[in-house]
Amino acid sequence: MTGGEVRDLGSQPPYGAELRVAARPTPEEQVRFIANIERILSEGSFVATYKYALLVALVDLAIERGDDSGAALPLRIDDIVEKFAELYWRQAAPYGAAGAKASGIILHQNQGKQAAAIRLLANLRRRAGTLTEARRSPHWRPLVAAMRTLLRTMPLWRLQKVVHDELVLLYEPGPARGWITLLPGVACQLRERATLIRRLAQTEWLRFVLSLKQNQGVLGGATGLSEFLFGSSRIALGLKLSRPLRELQHGRCFYCRGQLKGAAAVDHFIPWSRYPRDLTHNLVLAHAACNAQKSDVLGSEAYLERWTRLVVDEDEALTQIGTEAGLLVDRATSVAVAGWSYEQADRVHAPVWMGGKRFGHLSGSWRQHFAAG
Repeated sequence: MTGGEVRDLGSQPPYGAELRVAARPTPEEQVRFIANIERILSEGSFVATYKYALLVALVDLAIERGDDSGAALPLRIDDIVEKFAELYWRQAAPYGAAGAKASGIILHQNQGKQAAAIRLLANLRRRAGTLTEARRSPHWRPLVAAMRTLLRTMPLWRLQKVVHDELVLLYEPGPARGWITLLPGVACQLRERATLIRRLAQTEWLRFVLSLKQNQGVLGGATGLSEFLFGSSRIALGLKLSRPLRELQHGRCFYCRGQLKGAAAVDHFIPWSRYPRDLTHNLVLAHAACNAQKSDVLGSEAYLERWTRLVVDEDEALTQIGTEAGLLVDRATSVAVAGWSYEQADRVHAPVWMGGKRFGHLSGSWRQHFAAG
C-alpha cells in the first residue's frame, strides 16, 4: 500500500511507517498544488455546493489533525461528515436580508431540488436550537449516517474530477468507507495555504448560490449573503458571552488589563480570518479599542502566554460557559489551531500585535507556551 491509498479499514486508521516519514513539498510543488486547487474550483462540474464544503472541511481537518512534516494524514469519514454538518448548519437556517423580495426562505444549494444536506439539517434545526444541542440529541446519529452515505456517493469521489481529467491531488480515488488518507505533502500545504484556499472556495460557493434561479426571488443581491453563509454572529456572541467572560476575567480586558466599563467586544484570540469557527476556548473579552487595534493580527508572545494559561486554568469554567451558551467546546482543537497559527506566522515572519499601536515579531520562545496547553 502507498501512503495515499484509500482503504476500507472501518475504525482503524491506515497508519504505517510510510505515513510518518515524508519530505515537505518543494516550492515548485507548492505552486503546482495551488494551481491544481484553482483547476478544481474553475474546471470542475458543480451541480451543488458539496465540493466547496468538502474542500473547506479538508482544510479545517488538516489544521486540527495534521502537522507541517509533509506526512500523509488519515481522516475518518465521520470526522469529515461532522465538519459538513457544522458548515451547513448555519446555511440551513431561513435567510432574510434587507432588500430581499422574500424572507425566511432556506436558500437552495443545488441546481435541482434542495440539497439533501440542507433538508436534513433544516429538519434537525426545528428540533434543536443550536448545533451543540443537535449533537446531543437522539437525532444526531441518524443524520450523520445519512450524510455519510451522501458524502461517499457524491462529493468525495467527484471533487478531483475536472474537464477531461481526474486529478490525484488530495487523495487516491476509489471506494472510501471508513477512512481516506490525504496524500504525502497535502496536509501541510492545506495548512500553509489555508486562508487562501478557504477564501477561493467560499468565493466560488457564494457565486454558485447567487447563480441559482431558485434563489433569484429570495436574494436582494450579495449584500449580507456572505456574512449569512460563512460569518460569525458577533451580536449573538456578545449577548451570550459578555457577562460570563467579564466575570471570568474579573472585569478586566484580556489584553490591556484595564477595567471593562460598559460594552465590550468578544474577540477571537486566533482571528476569525485565520480560522472561522466560534470555539469557546478561543474567545476572550476586550475593550472595543483593543479589539480594533489587534484586528486580524496574532497577539504577541505575552498575550499567547496569558491565553494558554487561561485555557488550562479556566478549562472547566470555559467549558461550562460554552455549553450554556450553546457554542462549540473543544480545548484540544483550540490549542492545535493556535499552534498552527503561530507556526505559520513564525515561518513568514508576520507581525504580531504588542498592544496599543505597537507591532513586532515572534522570537523563538513562543513554542514553550504550548507545553501546558
